[in-house]
Amino acid sequence: MWQVWKSVRAYREDPEWRYRKRESRDWVKAFGTPGHPFGTRGNHVKHVLEGHVRGYETTLFHLAAVHEGGRHPTDVSMYSVAVLTLPGPLPAASVSVASLVRWLGTEPLPPRAGTPIQLPQGRSPRMIACSVDPDFAELILTERVVRMTADAKMGWRLHGDRMIGWVMEHKPYERIIGLAEAMAEVVGELPALVWPQDPSDQEHY
Repeated sequence: MWQVWKSVRAYREDPEWRYRKRESRDWVKAFGTPGHPFGTRGNHVKHVLEGHVRGYETTLFHLAAVHEGGRHPTDVSMYSVAVLTLPGPLPAASVSVASLVRWLGTEPLPPRAGTPIQLPQGRSPRMIACSVDPDFAELILTERVVRMTADAKMGWRLHGDRMIGWVMEHKPYERIIGLAEAMAEVVGELPALVWPQDPSDQEHY
């Protein structure tokens, strides 16, 4: 915890970043709740940091996702979250290390689960994936992208023109920036044809 607070102080004083201590529950709705990693019973966001990572507009924050519990009515899962603003909107899709989202009890994508994507059996760690567009998923969920996600011990989800990524527990900003960098590397693996085409770049007849 000491490392987390030390990280907060350092970045609050950095002019390249904008810091807010907390955000409203309504603010997180822009990220497509209750899709992963958000809870169905509430979401508490603190230590919001906005800036740029690898050229992408980036928002970092600590999340307490409230969801249905086992022995108790509710439980809380703690995450560190990074959000990248992408060049354009993409179909909803998600891939995650399964253990990161096991307790949420929600479908990966809002407002419906989409089409489950079957990943090869026997993978370690176990991964889960989902998309509203199977053809799109086949393009982006390559073995390399899935392995990069597993190696980073993260999950991520596409929601409009945002990529939302998460790791367990409240981490120092340096670790969350590392998450954002890993996400940016995944974006770099996406084929060019998935991005919306600018009509001005197309040849006119």
